[in-house]
Amino acid sequence: MLRRTGPIPKSLQKLPAAPGLSEIHHYLQAAMEHRGKQVEISWTTPDRLVDFTLNIHCPWRGGDTEWKLFVGKNMRLVWDYKSCDVLLVYNLIISSCGEVHQSIQADGALSVSEAYRDSSKRRDTYYMNSAAQVEESDPSSVNRIGTQDNAWSRSTLPPTGDLSLVEISRLLQSILLARMTGRLDIDQTSLHAKVFFVDGEPQLADVGGIAGDEGILELLTWREGKYKFEPRVRVTERNVGQKIETLVIQGVQLVDKVNFIRNVGLLPDSVLLKKHQAISSAELDNLAAHDTSMDAGLLKRFYQAIDDKTAIKTLVENQRLTRSQWVPLVAGLLGSDLISFTNDFVASREEKPTIAPKSIDKSKIHSVMMSLRRPETGMFTYPAFLYFLEQEYFRGYRSGSPLSVMIMEMRVVSGPPNLAREPLDVPAVAEVVRRISRLKRHIDLLAHYEQYDYAMLLPNTKTSGANIFAQRVARAIWSSPLAYGVDSANLSLAFGVACIPDDCLDLGVLLAAAEAAKAQALRAATPIALYRDLKGG
Repeated sequence: MLRRTGPIPKSLQKLPAAPGLSEIHHYLQAAMEHRGKQVEISWTTPDRLVDFTLNIHCPWRGGDTEWKLFVGKNMRLVWDYKSCDVLLVYNLIISSCGEVHQSIQADGALSVSEAYRDSSKRRDTYYMNSAAQVEESDPSSVNRIGTQDNAWSRSTLPPTGDLSLVEISRLLQSILLARMTGRLDIDQTSLHAKVFFVDGEPQLADVGGIAGDEGILELLTWREGKYKFEPRVRVTERNVGQKIETLVIQGVQLVDKVNFIRNVGLLPDSVLLKKHQAISSAELDNLAAHDTSMDAGLLKRFYQAIDDKTAIKTLVENQRLTRSQWVPLVAGLLGSDLISFTNDFVASREEKPTIAPKSIDKSKIHSVMMSLRRPETGMFTYPAFLYFLEQEYFRGYRSGSPLSVMIMEMRVVSGPPNLAREPLDVPAVAEVVRRISRLKRHIDLLAHYEQYDYAMLLPNTKTSGANIFAQRVARAIWSSPLAYGVDSANLSLAFGVACIPDDCLDLGVLLAAAEAAKAQALRAATPIALYRDLKGG
C-alpha cells in the first residue's frame, strides 16, 4: 500500500476575528477539495492577548475531517475532534474561546442538513456586515451597551432582535458565554416563550406552555419570532435540569429529524403503516442502539401501537409522548424502512376542484427503463447504476438525507481440494432478483456492479437501516436453493455497506468504502460487513 511520508503541507489563513459558521463551512470545503493538505486559520482575541489556531485536515484516503484547536504562541492543544458537522465545531470553538484554561474531550457525531448550513451562512454574513456598519457609524455604541449591562459587552449579539436573522442556538450560546442573568422573552405570533437564566444557564422555562428541558428543546426548533433579554431578573423556581450545551446538541438533532419528516410529507393526520409485521425485538434494539435520541423501550411500545389506521397525532397523544420523544422514533422507523405512511384520507377531507387525469403512456417509461437493464437478468447495468447513484447523491445533498450503498458478492463454492468460487449462472441470478424485489422499496435500485458483483442503491437510508435490509436479503437468498444445483450450503455471500454522511461525503469514497467492507466480509467469512465497523490497519 502506498503511504505518504514527510510532513503534511499546510495552508494558513489569518482572520480578523473568531470564525463564524460561514467561515468554518468555507474552510471545511477548502480542506475537502485539497485532501491530505492541512488548512489552518488563526485569529486573536479582541484584547490582543490570546492567539487561537484551528487546524483542519481531511485524510486523503477518506474518512471524517479532523479538527484541532490550539491556543497561545506555543500552540497548546485544546481539543482534537473528528467530525464533518460545522455547527458542533462552531459550538466547541465558542465554548473553548471563553474558557481557554479547560481542555475539552469531545466524542460522538451530529448531522446537520445542508439547508440548515446555508441559512446559517446567510445569517453570519448579515451579522458581519451589520457589525461593521455599527462600528463605522458610532464607535461608542459598544460602550453604551456596556453601561446598560456589562454582560452584553461580552456577548456576540444585541439584547433585542429577530430569530429570522439569528439562530436560536447561537443566541443561547451567547447568553451562556456572557454568563448573563435575566429573562429571555420571545414572541412568535400566538406563542410566547419565557426563559430565566442564572450565570448563562437556563433555570426556568415556559415555551408555548411546554415547561423545563422539553420547553428548551421546543424553543430550539423555532426559526421565527422577536426576542428581548431583560437583565437582572431572577426567580426562585427551577424546572430546567440539563446544561445548555447538552440541550443545544439535542435540539439540533431534533431540528434535523423534524425537517426530515416534514420533507417526506408526514402530517399530524398521517396514518403510519407497518411494512413488516414480524420485526424482532433485537432489530428494534439495534436501531435504538445507533441513535442516542431514541429510547429502546419507547421504540418498541410505539411500534406495537401502530395499527395501520390511527393518525400519528392520536398515537402520540395515547402514548403521552413529547415531541423530542416521538419525532426521533418516527424518523428512525421511516429511515430504516420499517414503516411507511399514507395521507390519502387527509386529501379526502379537503375540497378540491375536479380535474381529468393526464394520460401517461407507461409503455414509453417501460421502454426507457428496459434500455438501462441487462435483458438476461432484468437488473440495471453498471453505467445506469452510476448515473442513478449520482442523481441520488445530489438529491440527498439538497435535502440533507442519507444515502447507502451495498455491494454484494455471490458465489457458488465447490468442494475440496480446490474450493473454487464461481459466479452465479443466469437462472440463479434471476431468482435472486425475484427474492430481493419482494423485499426492497420502489425507490431502491438493484444493479450489476462491475463484472460479476451486484449493488443496491438505498436512498434515504442510514447504515443501521441498510444493515437490517442486508440481513433480510441474506436470509431470503439462503432460505432455499436458488436453482438446480445451487444449494444454500454451497452459496457464499459477502455484502459490504457504506453510507453518506455516516462514513464519508464523496461518491468515490462511498464506493471504495463499500468495496472495503465487502472485502472484510470475505476475510471474516461473515455475510455482512459495515464500513463503520472496520478497524484501521
